[in-house]
Amino acid sequence: MKSQFSKIAKIRKQKREVIEKDLLKSKNKEKMLVHKLSALYEHIHSINLPKEGKVSMLSLIAEQKRILGRDKKTCEEELLSVRNQTQTLQEAYKKAHIEYEKIHYLEEQELQAMIATLKRQEQLDLDEVSTQLFANQITKRVPS
Repeated sequence: MKSQFSKIAKIRKQKREVIEKDLLKSKNKEKMLVHKLSALYEHIHSINLPKEGKVSMLSLIAEQKRILGRDKKTCEEELLSVRNQTQTLQEAYKKAHIEYEKIHYLEEQELQAMIATLKRQEQLDLDEVSTQLFANQITKRVPS
């Protein structure tokens, strides 16, 4: 049984599902970036400067640390951006869910009203049939 709100509810539900999917993607990207950032931190801390050796070796290691530091900073900025996007998507999901629930509630109310009307009509029809059967039995008993 469909109500006048069924199509709207379907559209709102689809919108909510799209936002939910985007939110999950954003959360997964955030987890991946956190993992990548922790790996970069570990890698940076694992680099030891040698106590002696050629200057070219020292400058090579220093350059490697600078590159890792730049990668770390880029990763931190991207993580901040993704967290902001996740927050925005969470708010959008909350709004979409509330809008869907409103329409779904109206749809359910209308369906319940339709069911109640159908039950009332069915009861009236059954009463009519029983009245006709009763009248038919009375006419059979009374000889004419």
